[in-house]
Amino acid sequence: MIDRSNICDKKNSINRQRFDLTPGFEPLDLEAVAHHVFDNALAVHERGFSRPKVYHKRAVRGKLVDVSENSVERRLSRICFCLSYCKAIVDDVIHGGVPLALFCDNPESRLASKESNNTGNSKRSKRLKLAKKVREEGGGGDDDDDDESDENREEE
Repeated sequence: MIDRSNICDKKNSINRQRFDLTPGFEPLDLEAVAHHVFDNALAVHERGFSRPKVYHKRAVRGKLVDVSENSVERRLSRICFCLSYCKAIVDDVIHGGVPLALFCDNPESRLASKESNNTGNSKRSKRLKLAKKVREEGGGGDDDDDDESDENREEE
């Protein structure tokens, strides 16, 4: 069962659409991924992050601290919350590998990263829409002319 009651992904997010509009994954595939997440969460809890250290950053303060470091039950609870809240994380988990290991190591940090990406993408989208609107209202001047004049100045 997929919880769609409180999703942080934007309405037009492909990750959200895979769960809202038309199912993008077979139920048995998702169940297999859930078992894989469970196994990885236990492995991270028992032996720590075992991927190359270049991918790992240990949070020592603030909201990114691993609050579930000493409790496998809490780690699994945080993983379940993050998976229900952010479908971009579900996509990472389905891909497996390093993203899955990072998520199982510190779910809060991974969630904060996804939320930050959503915020940045939203701001960029607004800027692009504004630029497009300004360009359409201003007669749509070509930037190519400016590039040519810069080249001419360099030759002189």
